[in-house]
Amino acid sequence: MKKLLFTIFFLSCFFLVAKKASAQTFSFSPATAAKKIGEEFIVTVSINVGTSKTQGADLKFTFDDDVLEITEVEKGGFFPKGGYNIQGGSAYLSYGNDQALVTGTGSGVFAKLTLKGKSGGAAKLAVVCTTQTTDSNIWNELTKDIIVCGSIDAPDYTITEDDGGAEATPAVTAAKTPTPTPLVSGITLPTVFGFGVGTALTVLGLTLLF
Repeated sequence: MKKLLFTIFFLSCFFLVAKKASAQTFSFSPATAAKKIGEEFIVTVSINVGTSKTQGADLKFTFDDDVLEITEVEKGGFFPKGGYNIQGGSAYLSYGNDQALVTGTGSGVFAKLTLKGKSGGAAKLAVVCTTQTTDSNIWNELTKDIIVCGSIDAPDYTITEDDGGAEATPAVTAAKTPTPTPLVSGITLPTVFGFGVGTALTVLGLTLLF
């Protein structure tokens, strides 16, 4: 009897771990870092969809734009098409496949962010993920949102002053601002790539996202 109970317990733990490991989610590397004012650093955003067939994904997050700025956004190799939009302290990235029958599985790089400290303080990237379709999503081949919000660990960065204890004086150079890549759709790439309902969503525009 004890052996049977142990076996059931072991199998339950195994399936729970397997389910968590294959959760459709985003991750950030590095997840934590301490950088100085004026210092740029790259954050790699990875996507993991396990064995799920995926058409596209959206990532929305907010940040304190008094402390941190995004100077560049580079599309990763997991999806071939898409774009992004940054407005103040809110960023929205949307990438996907450009054909309805093309899907992706497994894991890979979703995007690379170049960040720069502006002033001392906490600089957390707070991922916006709910049941809504205007925030972070991972879309399967049936345009169903399969993202597991609870499995996303938002990165937490700290911007510090220089070694002398005073804030660094910014160099007098033109600010490098990322040029937004036009988004294919007002809400989600799979809407345009695989299905014909994109027209109504485009009318809403990105104003719904912020």
